[in-house]
Amino acid sequence: MARIVEVRASAHSCPFESNLVRLGLGTNTKRDIVLVRIRDESGAVGFGEAHHGQNPTAMATVIQKGMGSLLAGADPFDSEGIWHRLERQQITTHGLGAGSITALAGIDNALWDLKGKLLGQPVYTLLGGAKKRIRAYAGGLSLGFKPPEELEKEVSALIDEGYTAIKMRVGDHPARDAMRVGHIRKVFGDELDIAVDAATRYDLLDIPEVLRYCEENRVYWLEEPFTPDNIPAYAELRRRTSIPIAAGENHYGRTAFRALFEARAVSICQADFCKSGGISELKKISDMAAAWHIPMAPHTSHSILSAAGNAHLLCAIPNGLIYEADVARVNPFRTELCKDYVGVVDGHIEPPEGPGFGVEIDEAVLERYPAVPGPCYIPGWALE
Repeated sequence: MARIVEVRASAHSCPFESNLVRLGLGTNTKRDIVLVRIRDESGAVGFGEAHHGQNPTAMATVIQKGMGSLLAGADPFDSEGIWHRLERQQITTHGLGAGSITALAGIDNALWDLKGKLLGQPVYTLLGGAKKRIRAYAGGLSLGFKPPEELEKEVSALIDEGYTAIKMRVGDHPARDAMRVGHIRKVFGDELDIAVDAATRYDLLDIPEVLRYCEENRVYWLEEPFTPDNIPAYAELRRRTSIPIAAGENHYGRTAFRALFEARAVSICQADFCKSGGISELKKISDMAAAWHIPMAPHTSHSILSAAGNAHLLCAIPNGLIYEADVARVNPFRTELCKDYVGVVDGHIEPPEGPGFGVEIDEAVLERYPAVPGPCYIPGWALE
């Protein structure tokens, strides 16, 4: 069996000169990705994405120098063993916490792509699934804090593309959030599912006003109203409303989700396989969620690898709810990095059929997008 001979990671950025999106985290000024490559003795290469953690160059260094150096000579099919060894070495003790789990996610994802290529099988088959057509919602970096009339035009274009569900950004101020969501509901009626994402910017004092507009407008879910550590507030909120509460993109590893589920804090799980340990860990989290009768709506990160990976995962779990499509106007790591994958068509997605994640990465594209160190979300006070 061929052994791993190289692990490489690189960071890449696409700064925005226009099309800036303002949301709860601040103004998004660039798009970052961290790309992982794992090569075995046969020359086969698996590609994976790790979330940038708002420090893309640092994350690439952690992956290549901190974890990748420990994989020389390892069996690429031993992804569970590799995960466990790296967890014991750099997560359970003496690691960088969430940063280490995110770094491990990129490695694990690349291993799944490599295994699929070596076996000539798509990842969804390796996970025990079958190809499915999955409903998608319009999410990602879109539908930010804009005047209602501008949001109306953006939503109308998405509906014309076939979307029947969208996610709006809230967490600005409950009154302004209510105005925007109410306008979209009034214009487009009850047939459109409207999820809202507060990006952790509410607290319990906001909740009466927030629940009023959510319930009046029949939102599909309320996402991340609180910071991820505030599990008691999530549990209290679930007791107050029948509106589904969604979270998980900022929870790292199965133990964090165990606490979330045991507290009955969420209705919908949104783990991100580029953050929470890779597709190996997300399959475990999905199975654990299923045991609690909690559906999965995995969070999509930044590149075509994340987009394809979520489609593969949703084809292999019994509790998949809906797919998040990044509909940002500018994202070359979604539109240029892969040569031929189409993605969402008529509001639905199917995973690519090729081996691994089924996407052919054009590394020449990356030369046009050198890394820009630093965060991609700039809060208002930092721009003043």
